[in-house]
Amino acid sequence: MFRLLGLEPGAIVPSPEYVIDQVHPGDRERVNAEIEAARQGGRPPDITYRVVLPDGSVRVLRGATTLVVDENEGRPVRMVGSVQDLTDLVETQRKMAESLTLLEALRAEAPVGFAFVDTDFRIVQLNQTLAEVSRFPPEEQVGKTVAEVVPEVWAQMEDTYRSVLRTGEPVLNLDVTRPRHGDSDRRHWLSSYYPVRIEDEVIGVGVIVLDVTEREEAEDFRAAVMDNIVEGLYVLDDEGRLEFMNSAAARMLGWDEEELRGRSMHEAIHFQNADGSPHPEHECELLRVRTEGRPVRMTREAFTRKDGTILPVSYSAAPLMRGEQVHGVVVVFADRSAEQAQDEEAKRELDTLAWIGRIRDAIDEDRLILYSQPIVPLDGGEPSEELLLRMVGPSGETILPGSFLPVAERYGLVTEIDRWVIGQAVRAAAGGQRVEANLSADSIGNFDLLPLIERELRDGGVDPTKLVFEITETALMENADAGQAFARRLAEIGCQIALDDFGTGFGSFTYLKTLPITYLKIDVDFVRDLATNEANRRLVRGTVAMAREFGYKTIAEGVEDAASLALLEEFGVDFAQGNYLGPPRPR
Repeated sequence: MFRLLGLEPGAIVPSPEYVIDQVHPGDRERVNAEIEAARQGGRPPDITYRVVLPDGSVRVLRGATTLVVDENEGRPVRMVGSVQDLTDLVETQRKMAESLTLLEALRAEAPVGFAFVDTDFRIVQLNQTLAEVSRFPPEEQVGKTVAEVVPEVWAQMEDTYRSVLRTGEPVLNLDVTRPRHGDSDRRHWLSSYYPVRIEDEVIGVGVIVLDVTEREEAEDFRAAVMDNIVEGLYVLDDEGRLEFMNSAAARMLGWDEEELRGRSMHEAIHFQNADGSPHPEHECELLRVRTEGRPVRMTREAFTRKDGTILPVSYSAAPLMRGEQVHGVVVVFADRSAEQAQDEEAKRELDTLAWIGRIRDAIDEDRLILYSQPIVPLDGGEPSEELLLRMVGPSGETILPGSFLPVAERYGLVTEIDRWVIGQAVRAAAGGQRVEANLSADSIGNFDLLPLIERELRDGGVDPTKLVFEITETALMENADAGQAFARRLAEIGCQIALDDFGTGFGSFTYLKTLPITYLKIDVDFVRDLATNEANRRLVRGTVAMAREFGYKTIAEGVEDAASLALLEEFGVDFAQGNYLGPPRPR
């Protein structure tokens, strides 16, 4: 007491009023009243009160102290009794009360379910939130087993309860699912289980349950949307690494999400352009989304699939913001393969339409010309030449037939070109040298051309045997009956026929039996690598032997070197044609 009052033991208390003055002002009136009541009752007062010490601190005291009061003057003259310091005990009780109040508030008001289950799995305590799971008041559930209260989910939890009781180790974040109002309305819970101990003995399990139904439903909805949209979608972190990719993106790119998660998507799929040239990351618009926080839309881009092929895409990308900071990027992309194919088809159509005009102009402006390539006899035959069509462009450039003849055939201009070729061929043959001219597939079977050929030969006084028309197997196969009739009529006129590209079609032997053929032209594919390809050598030998049996002459096309020419002579080929013997030249 002396030390509480700031005095040394054995010191003389200045006055009884000093002690009274030390009592906390908030307690002074009550203390005086209780002292007076005790004095009048003839008993020592037992009072708990606070005192303010000289250093300003407050202590809680409990004392059975009697103040002796001067009867005449009515003031204390001395005190008798004892005092106990309860400050620490009171503080401990206060903190415990606060904790209990907090726990009770959480138990009653928190949106988290709490329960205590004993070793027999009977519910000892639970709060209102958890009680609502089974839709019964808490008091009706206490004392029942968990299996009785929630039989639908006990099978999911039983092993966990037993594990916690057996091992004394908690089990955290276990998913529990149960119907709430029928099978169509399911609830999802995230539950954790903790051992409850007294003096190292586990006396039960504490349960904390959080309803995550809305989160699970949102996740199910997100998954359903992500997995069913046709566009590819992926999410990058702030370093450009993959965090998420939907099934459409995986299907289009050929990568599984797990294979790319955590990898730089630029290095994996966006490192090159559509033409295969490098696409540096510092030039990538997706980098700007991350660094500048602005969305972008690209209509023509390219990603690289897992197998290395290019995927044409269009994409939109937007930053993921947290406050003012960019924490990632969402990219939605679409496969442009079909669209690109349509664009290319449209471009081809436009090019085709442009070619129609160019061909029409060339015909009208007399810009079709013929080149000539020699056909050299290898065994004393008569030399000849093949007339090869070319077109002169507006700027004077020479255009090969592969650039314009397919368009002319498709849009009905080729017959007019063939008429021009026939006239030029007849005039070339007028000099007495045999010439070969090509007829298009559209002209084979066009009997209107036969009178033209007869008239041109007659008007020019040309020997019909000097004019050889080359007909391809493909052209004959388009209309076999008309083709055969056309060929026979040419033969009746006196012209000769060369079956071009022999060996590339499936009807060669049929034509050999039915057509009035003079020459078989061995296709360039069988002649080009004759010196190194044993299979081609066998085919050429066989063709020569078969042609002799039918009484036909053979012409080998595409002779490019002396070795091939020597082999052709050895095999008995009658004529040879190719750049080695003479390239095509203007007539």
